[in-house]
Amino acid sequence: MFSVAQLHEQSQRQLQPLYSKEEARALSYAVLQHFGKLSRTQLYAFPETELSPGVVQQVQTAIAGLLAHRPLQYVTGETLFCGFPMEVSGAVLIPRPETEELVAWAAGSAGKQAVVLDLCTGSGCIAIALKKIIPSAEVYACDCSPEALEVAQRNAAKNDAAIHFFHCDVLSTMPFDKKADCIISNPPYVRHSEKAAMSKNVLLYEPPQALFVADNDPLVFYRAIARLARQHLQDNGTVFVEINEALGNETKVLFETAGFAAVELRKDLNGKDRMIRCTGHGKREVSSNNNRNL
Repeated sequence: MFSVAQLHEQSQRQLQPLYSKEEARALSYAVLQHFGKLSRTQLYAFPETELSPGVVQQVQTAIAGLLAHRPLQYVTGETLFCGFPMEVSGAVLIPRPETEELVAWAAGSAGKQAVVLDLCTGSGCIAIALKKIIPSAEVYACDCSPEALEVAQRNAAKNDAAIHFFHCDVLSTMPFDKKADCIISNPPYVRHSEKAAMSKNVLLYEPPQALFVADNDPLVFYRAIARLARQHLQDNGTVFVEINEALGNETKVLFETAGFAAVELRKDLNGKDRMIRCTGHGKREVSSNNNRNL
């Protein structure tokens, strides 16, 4: 039998060749908390608590996963997005804080009765967060991956969020017969040439089809979103997209050329070009604002 303290000490020792002392400690506690069903207070206050063999095995398997560069969120199978619990697996990307900024921007602009269309929904985190923030909104979300849609549907049920999910490849046709007030998307945008700068835990475990685009056509999804907006966005509707920080101006020009009257490029909390808002579709007069305005 292992006590909390004994397993914590073993886990830290195993993790430290790969992680700093502080990271190893935090990861060990996170794994113990998750699989031991213990609160942080219990972990600190009752280190002598004995753990069952099943919990010990789960923790040791989780530590092995972390040593193989598996992200903690995939090890535990869960994360938080905008404060809401989300299941994550290898079928979906782990939601990023930058995407929370996109949701906050969109939520501040969408009306209470808005029809929202989330393209490339993945885990469903964007659609679910918007539905929770704006309960009276009518939210639709699609993805080309059946496995991702299964995760998204479970997340919607977990959060008691009524989302209309459907299968769709945004690079093809869209089986959507409504006009949306808001189209939002965090599509694939990382160029294959950027892999060298990415960490192993992303490259080895996150779904490549949700991450990468060809170097010779990195804006392919944004052209598709602009095309779909012509068909499925209200004349006074708004598009919000997360973007590749290295392609901010190019993406902005794409939407301006597509006919949006105002295209705003916004930086994230790290000062990187990260998101765009497009309004006034179908009007050729262009105005822009490159300030954060958070």
